[in-house]
Amino acid sequence: MKPAIPVAVAPLTVALLAGVAACADEADEAPAPPPEIPVFEGAIDLEIGEVEGEDPYLFTRIGSVVADDRGRVIVADYQTHEVRVFEADGRFAFRLGGQGDGPGELTNPCCMTFGPDGLLWVRESARYSAFRLGDDGAEYARSLRSVNASFNLVAPVTFDAEGRLVDLGMAAGETRLTRFHLGPGMAVDTVPMATADEQATGFSPVDIRIGDQAATFFVYQPFGPLWIHGHGPGGWWATAVNSAYAIALHHPDGSTSRLEAPLQGPELSPDERRRAQARIDQEKERFDLRDHPFGVPDRKPVLAELFFDRAGRLWVEKTGVDGDEMREADVYREGTLEARYRWPRRVEHLAYPAWATETELYGTTRDSLDIWRAARVRFTRIP
Repeated sequence: MKPAIPVAVAPLTVALLAGVAACADEADEAPAPPPEIPVFEGAIDLEIGEVEGEDPYLFTRIGSVVADDRGRVIVADYQTHEVRVFEADGRFAFRLGGQGDGPGELTNPCCMTFGPDGLLWVRESARYSAFRLGDDGAEYARSLRSVNASFNLVAPVTFDAEGRLVDLGMAAGETRLTRFHLGPGMAVDTVPMATADEQATGFSPVDIRIGDQAATFFVYQPFGPLWIHGHGPGGWWATAVNSAYAIALHHPDGSTSRLEAPLQGPELSPDERRRAQARIDQEKERFDLRDHPFGVPDRKPVLAELFFDRAGRLWVEKTGVDGDEMREADVYREGTLEARYRWPRRVEHLAYPAWATETELYGTTRDSLDIWRAARVRFTRIP
């Protein structure tokens, strides 16, 4: 066995070997550099919502914002139990729904999408309702009841590669999220997402007594790790524990690939550390804890959110430094990094689900008075 090359000599040896190889292959072309990843930057070009004024422009709690092929902005208001449709320039067009359980009525509409049938599908507290949008009104089409046991769960509406609605929630007696694919005749194909332990990452149970009753609460680590997930059209979905840039990308055919990068989350700012410690102290007092199960971490998780756009591309939003005015996401098409997108941090993109295209992203903004507005961001490629 030859003796190992001393560490101090190894770099020089490698350099000499590389030089010999270069001389031997002078006729060969140098390898092409990796392609430059295009960067797109967004700016808010439309906000819909007022502090006071006409009723259609006053929102209580926006649950979802989507757009149709005509560019109309469609907003679900969770607390008024209705969906409002606005023209692409922000002018109010019409509304649909209204509180109730009858055909065409809505109860706590939280999330929306357009299905393969062209209908607008709205997730409610315990069912899905579908509408056909016209020029000046909407026609109720049909409803499907939820098969999961998670009443009032805020979760995305998507369809798989076979056109089946994916009902995201928990099975009866379960504590973990599952994908239920609803087929003809309400046939259900159940697809587990992760173990209950993995989904509970970052949470710890706390047993307390309230009078004569025992109760269990869950506390989590401020700025600590969490299990996150995103769901896209055509059967794509993704999961990760956000403390590492290591994402499981689930393909429509049932296969899985991994997206990884050697990145860390940003360090906590002094203000973030103070806020984290204050939360820990509050929970110790609230639950009469001698010791809190978590401490203040040095860094924030590297990942903020996972979501898919209308083309099925996965957006991996990275956690920003405290005070950053822009969000940034790596965008993958079928596992290949295709672009990076940046947009104003004050736009919340409602990841359940986000509504984004190659040129636009829809979400909400809130001001110092906590006034909700629907917002549209438009992207342009930067040099």
